[in-house]
Amino acid sequence: MEDNRERAVPQIDLETVLDWAYCEAKVWWQTVGRTIEEKAEALISPRTGSLLLKEAIQGALKLGLKSYEKGSKFDFNTVIGTVWKVRLKKWGLGHMREKMAAYSVLYEELMSRFGEAGDIRKMDGSVYENPTWSHRWRSLAISLGLTDLRLEIDAEQHRAGMGRPKEVSKMDLWTEPIGLADAFARSTWITSQNQFNFEDILGVGEKVFITLPHIKISVSPDLILRSGNDLIYEVHLYDMRNPRVPDLMSNYRIKALFSAFVEDSPEEVSTVIVRHMMTGRMMNLSPRKAAGLNEIAPMATAILRRINAKDFSGPRMVNGWDACGDCDFKPLCFEGEGLMQRYNLPLSGRITAADELIEKIHHQLASYSEADRKIGNAYARVILPWIAQNPGMTEEQIEWLLAGIG
Repeated sequence: MEDNRERAVPQIDLETVLDWAYCEAKVWWQTVGRTIEEKAEALISPRTGSLLLKEAIQGALKLGLKSYEKGSKFDFNTVIGTVWKVRLKKWGLGHMREKMAAYSVLYEELMSRFGEAGDIRKMDGSVYENPTWSHRWRSLAISLGLTDLRLEIDAEQHRAGMGRPKEVSKMDLWTEPIGLADAFARSTWITSQNQFNFEDILGVGEKVFITLPHIKISVSPDLILRSGNDLIYEVHLYDMRNPRVPDLMSNYRIKALFSAFVEDSPEEVSTVIVRHMMTGRMMNLSPRKAAGLNEIAPMATAILRRINAKDFSGPRMVNGWDACGDCDFKPLCFEGEGLMQRYNLPLSGRITAADELIEKIHHQLASYSEADRKIGNAYARVILPWIAQNPGMTEEQIEWLLAGIG
Protein backbone atom coordinates (compact mmCIF):
# COMPACT_ATOMS: atom_id res chain seq x y z
CA MET A 1 0.00 0.00 0.00
CA GLU A 2 1.43 3.34 -1.05
CA ASP A 3 1.92 5.99 1.62
CA ASN A 4 2.16 9.53 0.26
CA ARG A 5 3.00 11.17 3.58
CA GLU A 6 6.29 13.02 3.74
CA ARG A 7 8.82 11.79 6.23
CA ALA A 8 8.94 14.10 9.27
CA VAL A 9 12.28 15.84 9.68
CA PRO A 10 13.32 15.84 13.36
CA GLN A 11 14.10 19.22 14.89
CA ILE A 12 16.31 20.38 17.76
CA ASP A 13 17.42 23.73 19.14
CA LEU A 14 21.14 24.44 18.93
CA GLU A 15 21.14 25.76 22.52
CA THR A 16 19.98 22.32 23.66
CA VAL A 17 22.80 20.68 21.71
CA LEU A 18 25.40 22.96 23.30
CA ASP A 19 23.91 22.49 26.77
CA TRP A 20 24.06 18.70 26.36
CA ALA A 21 27.65 18.87 25.16
CA TYR A 22 28.56 20.78 28.34
CA CYS A 23 26.57 18.59 30.74
CA GLU A 24 23.47 16.44 30.24
CA ALA A 25 22.03 17.75 33.50
CA LYS A 26 21.46 21.18 31.91
CA VAL A 27 19.09 19.57 29.41
CA TRP A 28 17.57 17.28 32.05
CA TRP A 29 16.59 20.28 34.18
CA GLN A 30 14.88 21.93 31.21
CA THR A 31 13.01 18.79 30.09
CA VAL A 32 12.44 15.93 32.53
CA GLY A 33 13.31 17.97 35.63
CA ARG A 34 10.84 20.69 34.70
CA THR A 35 7.96 18.19 34.79
CA ILE A 36 8.77 16.63 38.16
CA GLU A 37 9.47 19.76 40.21
CA GLU A 38 6.84 20.30 42.88
CA LYS A 39 6.41 23.94 41.91
CA ALA A 40 6.42 23.36 38.15
CA GLU A 41 2.81 24.54 37.81
CA ALA A 42 3.29 27.69 39.89
CA LEU A 43 6.67 28.74 38.50
CA ILE A 44 8.59 28.49 35.29
CA SER A 45 11.04 26.16 36.99
CA PRO A 46 13.92 25.64 37.11
CA ARG A 47 15.67 28.98 36.68
CA THR A 48 19.25 30.16 36.84
CA GLY A 49 20.67 33.62 37.40
CA SER A 50 21.95 33.96 33.84
CA LEU A 51 18.63 32.80 32.39
CA LEU A 52 16.77 35.26 34.61
CA LEU A 53 19.04 38.09 33.43
CA LYS A 54 18.46 37.25 29.78
CA GLU A 55 14.69 36.91 30.32
CA ALA A 56 14.57 40.37 31.90
CA ILE A 57 16.49 42.05 29.07
CA GLN A 58 14.54 40.28 26.33
CA GLY A 59 11.27 41.00 28.11
CA ALA A 60 12.14 44.71 28.20
CA LEU A 61 13.15 44.69 24.52
CA LYS A 62 9.86 43.04 23.53
CA LEU A 63 7.88 45.63 25.49
CA GLY A 64 10.00 48.37 23.95
CA LEU A 65 9.33 47.08 20.43
CA LYS A 66 5.58 46.97 21.10
CA SER A 67 5.70 50.53 22.45
CA TYR A 68 7.57 51.72 19.37
CA GLU A 69 5.09 50.00 17.02
CA LYS A 70 2.25 51.78 18.82
CA GLY A 71 4.02 55.12 18.51
CA SER A 72 4.78 55.40 22.23
CA LYS A 73 8.03 56.62 23.74
CA PHE A 74 10.31 53.99 25.21
CA ASP A 75 12.52 54.36 28.25
CA PHE A 76 14.65 51.25 28.77
CA ASN A 77 15.18 51.89 32.49
CA THR A 78 11.46 52.32 33.14
CA VAL A 79 10.51 49.18 31.24
CA ILE A 80 13.18 46.99 32.88
CA GLY A 81 11.88 48.22 36.24
CA THR A 82 8.34 47.27 35.25
CA VAL A 83 9.44 43.79 34.16
CA TRP A 84 11.10 43.17 37.52
CA LYS A 85 8.20 44.64 39.51
CA VAL A 86 5.71 42.26 37.87
CA ARG A 87 7.92 39.20 38.29
CA LEU A 88 8.88 39.87 41.89
CA LYS A 89 5.20 40.27 42.78
CA LYS A 90 4.38 36.98 41.01
CA TRP A 91 7.06 35.17 43.01
CA GLY A 92 5.99 36.68 46.33
CA LEU A 93 9.19 38.74 46.51
CA GLY A 94 7.74 42.23 46.31
CA HIS A 95 9.11 42.97 49.77
CA MET A 96 12.68 42.58 48.39
CA ARG A 97 12.44 45.44 45.88
CA GLU A 98 14.02 48.10 48.11
CA LYS A 99 16.94 45.87 49.06
CA MET A 100 17.46 44.90 45.43
CA ALA A 101 17.40 48.56 44.39
CA ALA A 102 19.99 49.38 47.07
CA TYR A 103 22.12 46.47 45.90
CA SER A 104 21.90 47.67 42.31
CA VAL A 105 23.09 51.18 43.24
CA LEU A 106 26.12 49.85 45.15
CA TYR A 107 26.86 47.39 42.34
CA GLU A 108 26.80 50.14 39.71
CA GLU A 109 29.04 52.42 41.77
CA LEU A 110 31.62 49.68 42.24
CA MET A 111 31.42 48.51 38.62
CA SER A 112 32.02 52.09 37.45
CA ARG A 113 35.23 52.27 39.46
CA PHE A 114 36.54 49.24 37.55
CA GLY A 115 35.50 50.64 34.14
CA GLU A 116 37.42 52.65 31.54
CA ALA A 117 36.74 55.91 33.39
CA GLY A 118 37.24 54.40 36.84
CA ASP A 119 40.14 54.64 39.27
CA ILE A 120 40.82 50.94 39.89
CA ARG A 121 43.33 49.22 37.60
CA LYS A 122 45.58 46.19 37.52
CA MET A 123 49.22 46.59 38.53
CA ASP A 124 50.15 47.13 34.87
CA GLY A 125 47.51 49.85 34.48
CA SER A 126 45.10 47.79 32.37
CA VAL A 127 41.38 47.32 33.07
CA TYR A 128 40.22 44.15 34.81
CA GLU A 129 38.59 41.74 32.34
CA ASN A 130 36.37 40.26 35.03
CA PRO A 131 36.23 42.70 37.96
CA THR A 132 34.03 40.54 40.20
CA TRP A 133 36.65 37.77 40.35
CA SER A 134 39.41 40.13 41.45
CA HIS A 135 40.64 40.41 45.05
CA ARG A 136 40.03 44.19 44.93
CA TRP A 137 36.36 43.74 44.06
CA ARG A 138 35.78 41.09 46.71
CA SER A 139 37.45 43.17 49.43
CA LEU A 140 35.53 46.33 48.50
CA ALA A 141 32.25 44.42 48.17
CA ILE A 142 32.62 43.17 51.74
CA SER A 143 33.52 46.59 53.16
CA LEU A 144 30.69 48.36 51.30
CA GLY A 145 28.08 45.84 52.45
CA LEU A 146 27.46 44.58 48.89
CA THR A 147 28.33 41.00 49.79
CA ASP A 148 25.96 40.91 52.77
CA LEU A 149 23.13 42.32 50.64
CA ARG A 150 23.76 39.69 47.97
CA LEU A 151 23.59 36.92 50.55
CA GLU A 152 20.35 38.31 51.97
CA ILE A 153 18.67 38.64 48.56
CA ASP A 154 19.88 35.31 47.16
CA ALA A 155 18.60 33.53 50.28
CA GLU A 156 15.09 34.16 48.87
CA GLN A 157 15.80 33.17 45.24
CA HIS A 158 14.27 29.69 45.59
CA ARG A 159 10.88 31.41 45.41
CA ALA A 160 11.69 32.31 41.82
CA GLY A 161 12.45 28.66 40.96
CA MET A 162 16.20 28.97 41.51
CA GLY A 163 18.43 26.67 43.53
CA ARG A 164 19.40 27.74 47.02
CA PRO A 165 22.97 29.08 47.05
CA LYS A 166 25.60 26.97 48.79
CA GLU A 167 27.25 28.41 51.88
CA VAL A 168 30.71 29.63 50.89
CA SER A 169 33.09 32.21 52.30
CA LYS A 170 32.39 35.85 51.50
CA MET A 171 35.59 36.01 49.46
CA ASP A 172 34.63 32.97 47.38
CA LEU A 173 31.05 34.13 46.85
CA TRP A 174 31.96 36.23 43.81
CA THR A 175 33.29 33.24 41.85
CA GLU A 176 29.99 31.36 42.27
CA PRO A 177 27.14 31.40 39.70
CA ILE A 178 25.14 34.62 39.78
CA GLY A 179 21.84 34.58 41.65
CA LEU A 180 18.79 36.80 41.96
CA ALA A 181 20.72 39.83 43.25
CA ASP A 182 23.24 39.92 40.41
CA ALA A 183 20.62 39.13 37.76
CA PHE A 184 18.77 42.28 38.85
CA ALA A 185 21.86 44.47 39.24
CA ARG A 186 23.38 43.43 35.92
CA SER A 187 20.11 44.03 34.09
CA THR A 188 19.98 47.63 35.33
CA TRP A 189 23.69 48.10 34.53
CA ILE A 190 23.13 46.77 31.00
CA THR A 191 20.33 49.28 30.38
CA SER A 192 22.79 52.09 31.11
CA GLN A 193 25.42 50.71 28.73
CA ASN A 194 23.30 49.98 25.64
CA GLN A 195 21.10 51.84 23.19
CA PHE A 196 18.73 50.13 20.74
CA ASN A 197 17.26 51.53 17.53
CA PHE A 198 13.76 50.04 17.51
CA GLU A 199 12.96 51.16 13.98
CA ASP A 200 15.45 48.55 12.72
CA ILE A 201 14.20 45.63 14.86
CA LEU A 202 12.10 42.95 13.14
CA GLY A 203 12.01 40.47 16.01
CA VAL A 204 13.28 39.76 19.53
CA GLY A 205 14.42 36.25 20.46
CA GLU A 206 12.79 34.62 17.43
CA LYS A 207 14.14 31.40 15.95
CA VAL A 208 15.84 31.04 12.59
CA PHE A 209 16.58 27.70 10.98
CA ILE A 210 19.12 25.51 9.26
CA THR A 211 17.17 22.90 7.31
CA LEU A 212 19.12 19.83 6.22
CA PRO A 213 17.74 16.65 4.59
CA HIS A 214 17.84 14.67 7.85
CA ILE A 215 17.47 17.30 10.59
CA LYS A 216 16.25 20.86 11.19
CA ILE A 217 18.29 22.94 13.64
CA SER A 218 16.87 26.10 15.19
CA VAL A 219 19.03 28.87 16.59
CA SER A 220 17.91 32.13 18.20
CA PRO A 221 19.61 35.44 17.50
CA ASP A 222 18.69 37.92 20.22
CA LEU A 223 17.56 40.42 17.60
CA ILE A 224 16.63 40.20 13.93
CA LEU A 225 17.30 43.54 12.24
CA ARG A 226 16.72 45.23 8.91
CA SER A 227 19.11 47.95 7.74
CA GLY A 228 18.25 49.11 4.24
CA ASN A 229 18.21 45.95 2.15
CA ASP A 230 20.36 44.00 4.59
CA LEU A 231 19.13 41.27 6.94
CA ILE A 232 21.14 41.28 10.18
CA TYR A 233 21.24 38.98 13.20
CA GLU A 234 22.40 40.35 16.55
CA VAL A 235 23.82 38.17 19.33
CA HIS A 236 23.99 39.35 22.94
CA LEU A 237 26.79 38.11 25.18
CA TYR A 238 26.27 38.56 28.93
CA ASP A 239 29.70 37.42 30.14
CA MET A 240 31.88 39.84 32.06
CA ARG A 241 34.86 39.42 29.74
CA ASN A 242 35.01 41.08 26.35
CA PRO A 243 35.03 38.41 23.64
CA ARG A 244 37.99 37.98 21.28
CA VAL A 245 37.32 37.70 17.54
CA PRO A 246 38.97 34.24 17.22
CA ASP A 247 36.70 32.97 20.01
CA LEU A 248 33.64 34.40 18.28
CA MET A 249 34.51 32.79 14.96
CA SER A 250 34.71 29.40 16.67
CA ASN A 251 31.42 29.94 18.55
CA TYR A 252 28.90 27.37 17.29
CA ARG A 253 25.93 29.65 17.80
CA ILE A 254 27.52 32.27 15.57
CA LYS A 255 28.62 29.64 13.06
CA ALA A 256 25.04 28.40 12.84
CA LEU A 257 23.65 31.90 12.36
CA PHE A 258 25.90 32.37 9.33
CA SER A 259 23.85 29.67 7.55
CA ALA A 260 20.43 30.15 9.18
CA PHE A 261 17.29 31.48 7.48
CA VAL A 262 14.14 33.12 8.77
CA GLU A 263 11.25 30.64 8.46
CA ASP A 264 9.94 30.41 4.87
CA SER A 265 12.40 33.02 3.61
CA PRO A 266 15.22 32.49 1.09
CA GLU A 267 17.05 35.69 2.13
CA GLU A 268 20.60 35.22 3.38
CA VAL A 269 21.92 37.10 6.38
CA SER A 270 24.42 39.83 5.48
CA THR A 271 25.98 40.50 8.90
CA VAL A 272 26.06 39.02 12.38
CA ILE A 273 26.50 41.68 15.07
CA VAL A 274 27.89 40.59 18.43
CA ARG A 275 27.04 42.93 21.30
CA HIS A 276 28.86 42.63 24.63
CA MET A 277 26.06 43.64 26.96
CA MET A 278 28.15 44.62 29.99
CA THR A 279 30.07 47.25 27.99
CA GLY A 280 27.78 47.93 25.00
CA ARG A 281 30.63 47.22 22.57
CA MET A 282 29.68 45.73 19.21
CA MET A 283 31.52 43.77 16.52
CA ASN A 284 30.33 43.08 12.98
CA LEU A 285 31.10 39.65 11.55
CA SER A 286 30.75 38.70 7.88
CA PRO A 287 29.02 35.33 7.37
CA ARG A 288 31.05 32.29 6.40
CA LYS A 289 28.53 30.01 4.75
CA ALA A 290 28.34 26.40 5.93
CA ALA A 291 30.86 27.17 8.67
CA GLY A 292 30.83 24.30 11.15
CA LEU A 293 27.76 22.57 9.69
CA ASN A 294 29.70 19.34 9.17
CA GLU A 295 30.35 19.41 12.94
CA ILE A 296 26.99 20.74 14.15
CA ALA A 297 24.69 18.44 12.15
CA PRO A 298 26.01 15.01 13.28
CA MET A 299 26.34 16.24 16.87
CA ALA A 300 22.74 17.52 16.83
CA THR A 301 21.45 14.27 15.33
CA ALA A 302 23.17 12.10 17.92
CA ILE A 303 22.05 14.25 20.85
CA LEU A 304 18.44 14.43 19.63
CA ARG A 305 18.24 10.64 19.58
CA ARG A 306 19.49 10.41 23.15
CA ILE A 307 17.15 13.15 24.37
CA ASN A 308 14.11 11.54 22.75
CA ALA A 309 15.06 8.25 24.38
CA LYS A 310 15.63 10.02 27.74
CA ASP A 311 19.08 8.49 27.65
CA PHE A 312 20.69 10.53 30.43
CA SER A 313 23.81 8.73 31.61
CA GLY A 314 25.70 10.88 34.12
CA PRO A 315 25.93 14.57 35.03
CA ARG A 316 29.16 16.43 35.67
CA MET A 317 28.16 17.04 39.30
CA VAL A 318 29.00 13.44 40.30
CA ASN A 319 32.62 14.65 40.29
CA GLY A 320 31.91 17.21 43.03
CA TRP A 321 31.06 20.89 43.45
CA ASP A 322 34.29 22.23 41.94
CA ALA A 323 33.90 20.12 38.77
CA CYS A 324 30.89 22.24 37.79
CA GLY A 325 32.84 25.52 37.78
CA ASP A 326 30.49 28.50 37.52
CA CYS A 327 27.66 26.58 35.80
CA ASP A 328 24.37 28.30 36.60
CA PHE A 329 22.57 25.02 37.23
CA LYS A 330 24.99 24.05 40.00
CA PRO A 331 22.79 25.31 42.87
CA LEU A 332 19.87 23.27 41.52
CA CYS A 333 21.96 20.11 41.09
CA PHE A 334 23.35 20.19 44.64
CA GLU A 335 20.23 21.42 46.42
CA GLY A 336 18.78 19.16 49.13
CA GLU A 337 19.59 15.51 48.50
CA GLY A 338 21.11 16.39 45.16
CA LEU A 339 20.31 15.77 41.53
CA MET A 340 21.11 12.05 41.51
CA GLN A 341 18.13 11.27 43.76
CA ARG A 342 15.89 12.36 40.87
CA TYR A 343 18.15 11.81 37.90
CA ASN A 344 17.43 8.07 37.52
CA LEU A 345 13.69 8.55 37.13
CA PRO A 346 13.92 8.38 33.32
CA LEU A 347 15.66 5.00 33.61
CA SER A 348 12.94 3.66 35.91
CA GLY A 349 10.33 4.93 33.50
CA ARG A 350 12.00 3.15 30.57
CA ILE A 351 12.04 -0.17 32.47
CA THR A 352 8.32 0.18 33.18
CA ALA A 353 7.68 1.12 29.55
CA ALA A 354 9.55 -2.00 28.39
CA ASP A 355 7.29 -4.24 30.51
CA GLU A 356 4.23 -2.51 29.07
CA LEU A 357 5.58 -2.97 25.53
CA ILE A 358 6.05 -6.72 25.99
CA GLU A 359 2.52 -7.06 27.33
CA LYS A 360 1.10 -5.10 24.38
CA ILE A 361 3.00 -7.28 21.89
CA HIS A 362 1.65 -10.46 23.48
CA HIS A 363 -1.88 -9.06 23.28
CA GLN A 364 -1.45 -7.89 19.67
CA LEU A 365 -0.11 -11.26 18.46
CA ALA A 366 -2.48 -13.51 20.45
CA SER A 367 -4.73 -14.17 17.43
CA TYR A 368 -1.86 -15.10 15.08
CA SER A 369 -0.60 -18.61 14.42
CA GLU A 370 2.77 -19.81 15.66
CA ALA A 371 4.12 -19.65 12.10
CA ASP A 372 2.99 -16.02 11.75
CA ARG A 373 4.60 -15.11 15.06
CA LYS A 374 7.89 -16.63 13.86
CA ILE A 375 7.78 -14.27 10.88
CA GLY A 376 7.20 -11.38 13.28
CA ASN A 377 10.14 -12.53 15.39
CA ALA A 378 12.35 -12.53 12.29
CA TYR A 379 11.36 -8.92 11.57
CA ALA A 380 11.96 -7.96 15.21
CA ARG A 381 15.47 -9.44 15.22
CA VAL A 382 16.36 -7.07 12.39
CA ILE A 383 14.45 -3.98 13.53
CA LEU A 384 15.12 -3.94 17.29
CA PRO A 385 18.94 -3.74 17.08
CA TRP A 386 18.57 -0.93 14.56
CA ILE A 387 16.18 0.95 16.89
CA ALA A 388 18.64 0.43 19.76
CA GLN A 389 21.27 2.27 17.72
CA ASN A 390 18.77 4.96 16.68
CA PRO A 391 16.68 5.72 19.79
CA GLY A 392 14.08 8.44 20.08
CA MET A 393 12.20 7.82 16.81
CA THR A 394 8.98 9.78 16.41
CA GLU A 395 5.65 8.11 15.59
CA GLU A 396 5.83 9.55 12.07
CA GLN A 397 9.27 8.02 11.53
CA ILE A 398 8.08 4.62 12.80
CA GLU A 399 5.11 4.72 10.40
CA TRP A 400 7.46 5.64 7.55
CA LEU A 401 9.74 2.73 8.47
CA LEU A 402 6.88 0.21 8.60
CA ALA A 403 5.49 1.49 5.30
CA GLY A 404 8.88 0.87 3.73
CA ILE A 405 8.89 -2.72 4.98
CA GLY A 406 5.57 -3.24 3.27
